[in-house]
Amino acid sequence: MAPRVGITNAAAAQAARDLGCTPAQARAFLDKQVPGGRVVASGQLPRPYKGRRSQTDRFLLIDHVLALPLAMDRRDPSGFSATGCLIFEEYLRANGRARSTADPYTLGGVKLMEQVRLSEHAVQRYQQRAGGHPDTKAARDQMRRELSRDARAVRQRPRWTKSRRSADFFLLAGGAGGEEELCLPMSRHGGGGSPFEALTCLHRSMPLFALTSASLAEQVAFTQDVLTAFDELDPGEGSPATRFKHAISTSGTLSWHPPHGHPYDPDARFYLIMGSVFVPVAWEKTSRIPLIALGVRGTRLPILKRLAAWLRRRWGR
Repeated sequence: MAPRVGITNAAAAQAARDLGCTPAQARAFLDKQVPGGRVVASGQLPRPYKGRRSQTDRFLLIDHVLALPLAMDRRDPSGFSATGCLIFEEYLRANGRARSTADPYTLGGVKLMEQVRLSEHAVQRYQQRAGGHPDTKAARDQMRRELSRDARAVRQRPRWTKSRRSADFFLLAGGAGGEEELCLPMSRHGGGGSPFEALTCLHRSMPLFALTSASLAEQVAFTQDVLTAFDELDPGEGSPATRFKHAISTSGTLSWHPPHGHPYDPDARFYLIMGSVFVPVAWEKTSRIPLIALGVRGTRLPILKRLAAWLRRRWGR
């Protein structure tokens, strides 16, 4: 029995760009193809497309024609939704729709990104790993703007990446002099009218975010001014340096964003959240101790918690 697969607007639009037709015509084409497909894991896709990701790690495969990345249908758990469309190069060539053969190594910045499709999976990883906007569409736009500034293609993955995922080439961005921050493994078999597709998104800060609080405390450098500010906000017994490191090692978490209601620090890259205080930190990517504390701020508690604390102090007296 053929699986039930609904075609989303995103899948129809992507197919339309490859097929050179309207989204309505593309939807009709995909609806006609679905009954002849079978659900497979990403590793069962044809060789040039192996390793593609979907929300379920499943694709609807129509041999020699296309593959549809699948998500669970929110309205019907027994069915799927196609969140995109990957039409195979062999089908496009056979129907006079072969994609451009641009050389990524001769392009950069905006010109390179004009040839790149950002896959759904890559955008999700950008949100998770690079502090991208929580809204998917806003994150995609944000990601494209950031990459368009200085993106370049290289043949070898940078040494700081831990992933061993295969790719046709790699797109790097975010800085010069070997201090790039973003690495996108790329496929030469794109979709939606683009010759290249970003398979995922890696960020240079990922190892820092994987640290425990205790290990994170060893990655932070601080000055006496920082300790003085910490002591004023969170006084106690023992040396401020010992208490500062203890606060990080017991409750410190690294965040791309300051606590809710607090403005961004123009000099900070990340924020260490430590209960009632937080620390804006700069990031020196190649330093042995890469996080530099810039100051200490008190967090603004919700009004009910502030009221409860005031009542405790008042009635305690």
